[in-house]
Amino acid sequence: MRWPLMAAAMLSLSVSASASYYTDSATGWWWYQKEPEKQAEKPARKKKPAKPVPSLKDYTYEQIWEMHPDQFQEFAEALKKKAVQKPSEENVKEYFEVQEIARKKALAFSNVAQFVWQKYPELTTKKDYPITTPGNLARISQINEERQRVLRDNRDDFALVYFQRPDCSYCDEQSRILDWFTNETGWTVKKVNISENTGLAAKFSVEITPTLILIQKGNQDYLPVSAGVISADEIEDKAYRAVRLLRGDISPEEYSLYEFQKGGGFDVKKRRLQDKNQP
Repeated sequence: MRWPLMAAAMLSLSVSASASYYTDSATGWWWYQKEPEKQAEKPARKKKPAKPVPSLKDYTYEQIWEMHPDQFQEFAEALKKKAVQKPSEENVKEYFEVQEIARKKALAFSNVAQFVWQKYPELTTKKDYPITTPGNLARISQINEERQRVLRDNRDDFALVYFQRPDCSYCDEQSRILDWFTNETGWTVKKVNISENTGLAAKFSVEITPTLILIQKGNQDYLPVSAGVISADEIEDKAYRAVRLLRGDISPEEYSLYEFQKGGGFDVKKRRLQDKNQP
């Protein structure tokens, strides 16, 4: 009788295992599902020690006066936060006391700056950009004279290409301004209808009208002067600078420099500080 009982028990175990196998096949044996890994416990964050509350009583006036600017700014900010957090008479008074020191430091710097500029006028731009009315009028006169001279002397080697369209109302205004420019300078301005000459417009990447391009004889390089309506003064100024740049008289970093300003405060290539070993 033992064999039938053992056979029945084995059959029961086999059926149980098969049922378990097919029941869990979608998530276990077939898909190799792993048991979730245990996350490592995060170490407890250590509490940062509280910052000491600043006070003017911890410093002498001289120590505060001689503080590095970064340290002084941090100290003043800390006093402000303390006064905002607890706006007592003493805390607010301390904040305004340190602000008074800041004002005096700024005034001291301004006073020394005025002294240095007076003693070393070459460190200022007053020569190149005077603020008095007579000096400013003289500067404007120099600018106009230099612009007109450069444009007049180079009118045979440079020209403007004017891209426009007949149905462009902005072009009508720009055309009247260009008539004045040509009468004053004697420059050649070649008009190009962008609707009829799409190839030339594409060559200069022109998409809007009016557009002005400055070209030079014998030179493949060109320089846009404007895109959209600009005044006669702007045309004169930008054409003047473009001529000097294409001629090699100035570099892009000197683009705003006038000839009469060379060697002055606006000359980026003028070296003031020399090596001590140089004679």
